[in-house]
Amino acid sequence: MATGRLNLVVLEVADVDRSYKLYTEAFGLDLHLDDHEGAKHGEGDRWISGKHAATSWKDGAFMHFALYEAKADGPSHATQIGFAVDEIDAAHARAVAAGAEVIHPPRAEPWGPTSRYRDPDGNIVSLTQAPAT
Repeated sequence: MATGRLNLVVLEVADVDRSYKLYTEAFGLDLHLDDHEGAKHGEGDRWISGKHAATSWKDGAFMHFALYEAKADGPSHATQIGFAVDEIDAAHARAVAAGAEVIHPPRAEPWGPTSRYRDPDGNIVSLTQAPAT
């Protein structure tokens, strides 16, 4: 494993079910709902116990993404995360149809066409299509 390479993103959200629906329908993630509440491993650890939705990518470098129900009052600090898409216009249409709040529609960027959205907890989600070579 390369030192310093990102391999985990965890967002705290106010409502796991609501965020699960948005991230699966709007952004195409293959999330799985689970609840480790009461599990011996990590019991009481806010980052690995309790209700959550998660997925891991194992093709190429490992990457894990999870949405955990916030353990504190109020939203956590907003974060920006990004996902690669095959076709930006279709991905944007899917996000809009699923109710994602559009920050900006697809536009040309040096790294490829990108659009950005805000999730219900104020986190920013970008979708980027690889630039044509």
